[in-house]
Amino acid sequence: MPSKFLKQFYDSMSEGLYAFDSDGKITHFNPAAQTILGYSEEELLGKIGHFIFHAHHEKKGLLQCSIYKAFLQDKTYAGEEVFLTKDGRWIDVFVRANPLLEEGCKQGYIVFFWPIATPALGESDADLSCAHSLLFQEEGDQKESEAFYEQIFATANLGIALLDQEGRFVALNPAFAKLYGYSEAELIGRHFHLLVPEELRDESELHHNAFLSHRETAHDGEMELVRKGGKRIDVYATEGLLEHIVGGPYKIMTVFDVTEMVESRRLQKAQEAMLVQQHKLAAMGEIIGHIAHQWRQPLNVLNLTTFDLRCKHALGALSDEKFHSAFDTIESLTEQMSSTINDFMDFYKPNKEKKAFKLHEAVRYATNITAIQLRNEGIALSHNIDETVEVYGLANELQQVILNLLSNAKDAFSTKEIEPKQICLVAWRNEEGVHLCVEDNAGGIEESLLERIFEPYFSTKGKMQGSGIGLYICSMIMNESFGGSIRVENITHEERTIGARFIVAFPRP
Repeated sequence: MPSKFLKQFYDSMSEGLYAFDSDGKITHFNPAAQTILGYSEEELLGKIGHFIFHAHHEKKGLLQCSIYKAFLQDKTYAGEEVFLTKDGRWIDVFVRANPLLEEGCKQGYIVFFWPIATPALGESDADLSCAHSLLFQEEGDQKESEAFYEQIFATANLGIALLDQEGRFVALNPAFAKLYGYSEAELIGRHFHLLVPEELRDESELHHNAFLSHRETAHDGEMELVRKGGKRIDVYATEGLLEHIVGGPYKIMTVFDVTEMVESRRLQKAQEAMLVQQHKLAAMGEIIGHIAHQWRQPLNVLNLTTFDLRCKHALGALSDEKFHSAFDTIESLTEQMSSTINDFMDFYKPNKEKKAFKLHEAVRYATNITAIQLRNEGIALSHNIDETVEVYGLANELQQVILNLLSNAKDAFSTKEIEPKQICLVAWRNEEGVHLCVEDNAGGIEESLLERIFEPYFSTKGKMQGSGIGLYICSMIMNESFGGSIRVENITHEERTIGARFIVAFPRP
């Protein structure tokens, strides 16, 4: 492949790339890497990158560095790392690296990296031309440089392909062909539609044309593609432009397989959904207990009222006035009991349609269900929620969060002699969004446990009393159903811990 193309590919690719020799010293640092980290190539040549821009260098020695260990073991490496920019920022990056071979002998190591969830870099001609001026200025370096580019293209474990304006493959490396199960000869000259699911081809064609004409930005993220034989795989793909070459502009694609990661994520979501359902079933038993407490008194009154009616009727002392009074009592009690059941049914009604709803209504549903039992435990429950405040999400899942927080507060009082016992719910609005606060005066939470309290299977109640998933579920619901968060802090007064405060935060709509 022409060295001019390979050099322009090196200069134009959106992924950061650096290479180091057998001593760990940097030999190449491409323009995208310079843009991402803020260093020029001249500043880093001959230096060990681990001690300059690996954020863990203060805690880990060179031999403990994941990238360097893989290099010493002649292995490829893929994973997430934290790099340190020249101006002191920490950035999360995804790294893929592999040995640099020449005639079967290891000469060094190539490291590709790019910021996680950050738009593709390297599309500014000004930035690239500035960085390019620093590269290989000595004429004697030309031959060595050409060999280096060829080795990158041939040995990288990142799939690399070049497409022309019509969307046909004009060049690709072995890793790209292997990923899709084809040989290089089978793909050269073929349209990229060969690798795209049928239902996505029109959209992909429109994007390809718009990207080459600068009407759309580069794709940078996960996408589903098709291997030879029809099997679908998930890849992480990025794009770049290669314009200043005969026949251009061309599109550079880099891809790597993330199928296992996506499947793992899907499995995790399924497991989380199962945890939510298990927690809901466990909560159902507890709520039935609340209903039993709420129904006990009205059932007793109903029984006494009907007994009184029967006696008066038998004695001929049942006047119309007494009959209607008793009937009104029975009607009021049955409405109260029906309301309890409606609250229960609303809570468990499957509803995955997000919408705006009044915060005070969700609080009222949850507190109505628990009020009697809290009162029986001697716990005073109060709330002050502005009736105009709305949040966006799933109302019944927020009720689950509130019920869990109320249940935890109730349990916290059970082991302590505290008077008076109080739980208070308040809400407020500010520039950041809406905040719902659930406070108690049950003595608070040990400071050493605060950071772990939202971890799955972590419980402050002991193995026999708590499953450890309640607050984890609350955190998951707030994150996924509301795009919000939940945090906890202790309430202190004059250096004494009084209770716990859970703050549920909803973003601005």
